[in-house]
Order: sequence, then structure tokens, then C-alpha cells
Amino acid sequence: MTELLAALLGALVGGVLSAWVGSRQTAKVLKHETDLAAKERQEAQRVEEDRRRSFAADRLIAALADFTTVKQDDEDRSASFVRVRATADVHHERNRRASVLLQAGSSEAHALPAEVRERWDGLIWLVRYNQSKQPDRPDELRRRDASDLLNYIEYVRRSLCAVGGGHRTPSAFPPPDVRREESRPWGFKPEVGNNEPDLTGWVHGDRLVGEVSFTSGERRWYGPNGLVADLPRDPSAVTKDSQ
Repeated sequence: MTELLAALLGALVGGVLSAWVGSRQTAKVLKHETDLAAKERQEAQRVEEDRRRSFAADRLIAALADFTTVKQDDEDRSASFVRVRATADVHHERNRRASVLLQAGSSEAHALPAEVRERWDGLIWLVRYNQSKQPDRPDELRRRDASDLLNYIEYVRRSLCAVGGGHRTPSAFPPPDVRREESRPWGFKPEVGNNEPDLTGWVHGDRLVGEVSFTSGERRWYGPNGLVADLPRDPSAVTKDSQ
């Protein structure tokens, strides 16, 4: 009888241990599968977030290209970007391009990384500022404002290009200070210690604005004068004449 009880007790204990080991193994498998599924979801979310940011950046690059595309025969191009004395049609065209840019920003800028979104917001403030009349502001400063705006657009464009990868994100710099008195444009031959990038080597007519991928699958290169046709395999080979 004692041997029977011992055998039953051993079988019971063995069954309990076996069940406990099995449940532990099952729990480990379930935890591994749960962790793996969570990592896959996180990766999918990261890929989707990167895709959304890259798409928004591409759309805004195209919007900047459209905004900076103006007639090349204008005697004073600053009138195309700031409110100086000009004909009514120049004011109308500038207002139209600014409105399109602002609309693009309101639709896409929310998807940008916080750092780049802050730079875009600074650009939009400059655009709005330069749309205001300010009758007491001298034309000399107004023309400097135009150069500031174009240079800051280039800085923001480079920041947008970095969102999609393949480009280094420019260091953070505050937008041009419109209250300063110096006539030197922002980003042009800054002195040591100035908190601004050096864009001195940037030539507006010789640069590409960037490649834009659309949801349709179409890919375009935009330059300072609009769409670049017949792009060679090496984008750096594009010259002003080919644009």
C-alpha cells in the first residue's frame, strides 16, 4: 500500500512538473512571438513614418521650386519675392505664388521631423513678412530681404533633402533677423561667430532644387527655373544652359 501511494505521489508530482515545464515553454514561445510581432509593428510604423516624411519633404521641395520660378527678364527680381514698388501684375503674381506655397505648407509640413518643421515655419514667417506692405521700410532693406528669403529657402531645401536620406542634415540656424541694420544678405560671407550658414558658394542659376517622387510613381527633377528636362544620369552635370 505504501509503495502504491508512493507511486501515485510520484506520478502526480511528475505530472505537475511536466505541466509546469510545458507551460513555461509555452509562455516563452508566446512571449517570443509577442515580442517579435511588436518589433515587426514598430518597424512597419517606422517605415511608414519615414515614407510619409519623405513624401511630405518631396512635395515641399516641389512647392519651393514653383515659388522660386519667376520670369528671368525682370529687371528687379526682388519684386517677385518682397513687396517693393512694382506694377500690379507683379504684386498679383507674387501673392499667387506665396498663397500656393502657404497652402502646400499647411497640407504637408505637419509630417516633417520637428527640427525641419521648425525651419519650415521660420520660412513661412519670412514669406508672410515679405508680403506685408511696410511703406516705411527702405528699398535697400527690401532688396536685402529678398536675398535673405532666397538664401533661407536654399537652407530649408537642403534640410528637406536630408529628410529622405542620402544627405546630411544642415546644422540648426535661426532665420534671418529682419531687424538687423547691415546690408549683407543672410548666409553670404558670414563673419566668424555669426550664427548662420555660409551659402556664399551657392549660385541660384546653377543648382538643382531636387528630385520629387509623386504617388503616381512619376519622378521629376526641379531646378531654379522649374522642371528640368532631359536630365542626364549624373544630376551634377546639369548646367544653366541645359535648364
